[in-house]
Amino acid sequence: MDTTTKVITNQVTEIYVHVRDYDIAIAWYTDVLGLSKDAQGRLDMNGARILLIESDKRNPATHAVFSLFSSDINAAHEILRSKGAQVDEIYYCPYEKTTSFHVTDSEGYLILIKDC
Repeated sequence: MDTTTKVITNQVTEIYVHVRDYDIAIAWYTDVLGLSKDAQGRLDMNGARILLIESDKRNPATHAVFSLFSSDINAAHEILRSKGAQVDEIYYCPYEKTTSFHVTDSEGYLILIKDC
């Protein structure tokens, strides 16, 4: 074990997402994804948190900014679609042996929903 691994824990604590409109973004993450918000406005993800930062520095990517686990990929796809979320088709990746799809948040960021 080198010195770095002794002082830096191998665990994600927060993911920072820059947004133009905090109120619209927080509503999307709480209403569409069902995440809960703490008193500081951070969104809980079972230990890690998403922190939405209102700024002009947003830069939606052409790839997922993070992924979330689903125990039922088909149900997750249907629930998000029924809430009006923009979702891609479900696809199987033979290399990873996973099934997944992308959902686009209110700011244009891609989030990968996957079954492992």
